[in-house]
Amino acid sequence: MKKLYKFYILLTIVGVIFIFRLFYIQIYTEKYILNAFNTSIKQEVIIPERGSIFDRNNNLLVFNKSIYELIVIPILIDDGNFNIVEFCNLVGIEKETFYKNLEKAKSYSKYLPSVFLPFISKEKFASIQEKLYKYRGFDWIKRPIRDYKVDSSANVLGYIGEVTQKDIKKESNYYQMGDFIGWAGVEKSYEKVLRGKKGIKYWTRDRNGCIIGSYNNQKNNVKAVSGSDISLTIDWNLQKYAEKLMYQKKGGIVAINPKNGEILSLVSSPINNPNLFVGLNRTKEFKKLMKNTIDNPLFDRTTQARYPPASPFKLLTELAGLQMGVVDVNTTFICYKGFRYGKKIIHCHSGFHGFPIGVETAVAISCNNYFAQVYKRMIEKYPKNLTKGVNEWCDIIKSFGFGNYLSSDLATGEKGVIPSGDYYNKKYGSPKKWNAITIISNSIGQGEINVTPIQLANMVCAIANKGFFYTPHIVKYINHYPTFNNNSTLANFTKVEHKYFQSIINGMEKVFIIGTGKHFKSSDIRMAGKTGTAQNFIRINNHKVVSLPDHSIFILFAPVEDPKIAISVIIENGGYGSRWAGPIASLIAEKYIKNYVNRKNLEKKIMNSGLQKVYDTIAKTKKLKYSFDKKK
Repeated sequence: MKKLYKFYILLTIVGVIFIFRLFYIQIYTEKYILNAFNTSIKQEVIIPERGSIFDRNNNLLVFNKSIYELIVIPILIDDGNFNIVEFCNLVGIEKETFYKNLEKAKSYSKYLPSVFLPFISKEKFASIQEKLYKYRGFDWIKRPIRDYKVDSSANVLGYIGEVTQKDIKKESNYYQMGDFIGWAGVEKSYEKVLRGKKGIKYWTRDRNGCIIGSYNNQKNNVKAVSGSDISLTIDWNLQKYAEKLMYQKKGGIVAINPKNGEILSLVSSPINNPNLFVGLNRTKEFKKLMKNTIDNPLFDRTTQARYPPASPFKLLTELAGLQMGVVDVNTTFICYKGFRYGKKIIHCHSGFHGFPIGVETAVAISCNNYFAQVYKRMIEKYPKNLTKGVNEWCDIIKSFGFGNYLSSDLATGEKGVIPSGDYYNKKYGSPKKWNAITIISNSIGQGEINVTPIQLANMVCAIANKGFFYTPHIVKYINHYPTFNNNSTLANFTKVEHKYFQSIINGMEKVFIIGTGKHFKSSDIRMAGKTGTAQNFIRINNHKVVSLPDHSIFILFAPVEDPKIAISVIIENGGYGSRWAGPIASLIAEKYIKNYVNRKNLEKKIMNSGLQKVYDTIAKTKKLKYSFDKKK
């Protein structure tokens, strides 16, 4: 009985060992992991056609073309029988490239397929395909890539790039190593709409790995679904025209239809060609542009760049003052060549000095004193609580879309800064350490305020509509059907009442009659605008402040009687708003409304002259700043 008991114990131990061994072999050894790969069935992932992109007038901007890629499953490579030299000669690569690409694939996964060699032409692939069966572990895949029919507006269209580990981790049920994803512009913000759904085809192979037919009469196949086509709100003819006006100029142009928030033009200069990001040299080109820290060509100046709004912001100073009840449409101030406070002065160069100035004239001639007086009254509305006055002003300004994201369908955006009373309490440490004079620069769009060009254009829409705006958006149709999005179809109302806008609009129209816009006035279109000249500084080594040429700014809507377009233009280091930004804005408005331009001399001047010499000088200053910072 004792011997029998020992036998049962031994049998149990042996059984446990066998069970454990079987479990280990099936779960942990490569032999059984590869069982699925060693069958006669090939699984082919079908990458769907990415959706095409059109402009608002159905002009094709982005399409697809097909390329082939070699994929590899590293663990399947038979090291003992694999002829590396012969394989490299077949596909046209060096041995070093072979090992480098294989290591990259192994680092992703030994067991999953990943791209070994991308962007193989149809002609070259034909010669590779007939002999590929000899190289176990390698296969091929057909992939559509982008074919940009245009050579500009990468900030709008965007571009695609290879997925990162972060992308794969975020959506591991869709992306694999070697897949492409939208990296910028519409390609990024509408990635899930454009990419479609992958499919799968199953094929039967012979013992040499050659395909001999479909598997199971195609019953197991999953059909790929092409991505949806997108039609932009962009008017491509207007976009190209605006780009020509930006010859040798840096900055941003935004044009919006105030009736619905559709973005008609979105130009960021320097202008990039999206085709640079397609093909074998895409990584090299991307790195090259990234290293250009002087021009920052990948930086979308329409949605990401933050500038002091300068004089266009005066319109909101007056509107906030009217809404807060500290002034009315009949309020006047006498300008003594500027706003004086103590021994300091904010100079005014309007030329209308020594007599009362009302709001319409103040807007037309851009009187600094007038708007400083209005701002001071707002901040001091509650004498014992300046914080409350600034907060009330701040809330009104933010209702125009400043200081926060516009919740648009654009890929990038910046909130900008509209300082509150709480902001100044924190900055100065106590409400008693600042007053209206401390922050008076805000009245003329300087100080701590900074905004983006698209926010400025949105402000113009709100003024043109006398109190409301539609969220700016860039997609009009998906698969040629209108998009319905509450963010863009519902009106956003400002905190300024409708009745206060007319005097501002009258003043903006007078800009072209008695003000800074009279030299580039259209003879047959009523336009309402406002010039701006934004001061611009950089600090070297945290001590020396260097003044750079001012930014040229202009905002406009037209026609006054029935607004169809609202525009903001910012030309970096362009000087006075009337020098570059104003003429550009007025030409764009004329081009859109009439589809042609009468002022050919002005058009020719803007298209054939620029600021390259200015930028070259600034580049030297910025390099000086960089060298100081590096030493520090």
